[in-house]
Amino acid sequence: MKSIFKSSKFFYLAFLLGLFPFFGCGSDDVTLFPVSEEFKFPSGASGPLWQLSDADIAEILESHSAGWSLREDKEWYKKGYHGQLLKQFGDIPEVRYLIAFDRHPGQKTREQFIAKSEALHRLFPNEETLEALQQTTKLPDLTKPGRSETESEWIARDPEEYYEYLLRSLIKRYGDIPEVYTVAHFVLKYKQGAKLIGTDVRAYKAAMAHLSNLDAQREGKQGEEPDD
Repeated sequence: MKSIFKSSKFFYLAFLLGLFPFFGCGSDDVTLFPVSEEFKFPSGASGPLWQLSDADIAEILESHSAGWSLREDKEWYKKGYHGQLLKQFGDIPEVRYLIAFDRHPGQKTREQFIAKSEALHRLFPNEETLEALQQTTKLPDLTKPGRSETESEWIARDPEEYYEYLLRSLIKRYGDIPEVYTVAHFVLKYKQGAKLIGTDVRAYKAAMAHLSNLDAQREGKQGEEPDD
């Protein structure tokens, strides 16, 4: 199936940062997941906060417009992304889960993040989404709010602390390089709901591409056989 979403080698890192709508999935279909199996919501993903009514679905579709990907407003962009998923795949469990995941205000569990990656791979069965599904189970969490607060509450309470924690996490993985500052700054602005312009997004994508290349180089070295 051809998709409007473009290929992204740094898909899984964007996914973990909660910024998937800025990137898309590849268009080369490959059979990598048993799509005949029924997708199921993970444990804890139930109750009113995870439920979507038929009226919710209708409202998303009604407000969808062809220029959704050009919108700078975070909420309108996300709603357009959800509408595109519904138009492209229909009202199926995978799409419902992705929408419910984004709309759910609370902290998510590891199992719920893995389910999001699984849902995306079922919709877009390609190498990038397979890598995301694999990496989601291996990479450390990049955010770790206190047990009594959600990530959004943490950001509202102390955005500088959130930024510093995210920055330390990225430096620990990639080193003290300019790209980690670009990513951390962008993530904070995005999650605060700040207005993001084209130069912000382009700088972020370039930084993410560099970090992804570092990951690929690291994996390549790990896979090399030692010389005799």
